[in-house]
This record gives sequence, structure tokens and C-alpha cells, in this order.
Amino acid sequence: MPSERFAFTIPFRDLAPAVDVWRERSCESKPSHGVPPHVTLLIPAPADVDGAAEALGPFGAFDVRFARLDRFPGTLWLAPEPGGPFVAMTEALAARFPEHAPYEGAFEGITPHLTVAQGEDLDEAATAVEPQLPLRARASSVVLFEQVAPDRWRERAELAL
Repeated sequence: MPSERFAFTIPFRDLAPAVDVWRERSCESKPSHGVPPHVTLLIPAPADVDGAAEALGPFGAFDVRFARLDRFPGTLWLAPEPGGPFVAMTEALAARFPEHAPYEGAFEGITPHLTVAQGEDLDEAATAVEPQLPLRARASSVVLFEQVAPDRWRERAELAL
């Protein structure tokens, strides 16, 4: 692995029963790779937990509803409602760490999402997950994950919201 890679995410461990079978089949952030269902705030990210805590200080815990599936090319995902707090936290982290553009600046704008499946099983995954909607959860912490191998991540720190 060429260099350290970190990510700030909001985990939604309670949603694992609804989505992990599909994440396990296809996603880069498989449960077996050490990453629970989540909405990514910043990747790549620094390992600066104190700086992140400062940037995220104004934010508190909030309830989230996942009522709608959507797609990027090759990816099925759940849209969090409200999406605004995720965007605001990503913007706060990007402002605190301007050398770490979200997704390395590959996309215009910020689209909060919880990846359900990637690859070829998208229709099957959508058919299985859609009847379970809406899913409800609480955003109560931000977790810093470190990539420790090409296919393995570990939790480095957790910040309460």
C-alpha cells in the first residue's frame, strides 16, 4: 500500500441486518473489511482527531431516515434524510483540512449516501432492501477509520456528536 489512508464516517451499525448481505457481496467497504454501514464524511482524511473534533464541535446527534434508494453508475445507495447535516459536516471537515478534498475532488458537490451494493447485483439488492424502507437510525458519532491493508480497515477513534 503506497501511503496511509484515513476516512471520517458516521457509522450506522443498527442497519447492518438490512444491508450487510449486499455489502458483503459487492462493496469495497465490506463488513468483513472492518467497516460497518456508514455515510462517509471525508475521504481521504488526515489522522487529526483533535482537528476533526474542533471542526465537528458545533454538531450534535440527530435522527436519520433512509427512505429512498438511488444509484450512481454501478452503485446502489440509500439517501439519508435529512442530508443537510452530512453536507455541513463534510464542508466543516474540508474547511479544517483544505488539503483533503472530499473524494480527492473527483465529484462536484457532496451527495451523502450509504452504499448498499456495487457491481451487478443492484436490481436484486434493490428488490430485497426496498420493502424494508424506511430504515431509521441515529447519527451519534463520527469514526476515523484507517486503511491497514488494501482490503482491510480498522477503527482508530470515535468522536461523539
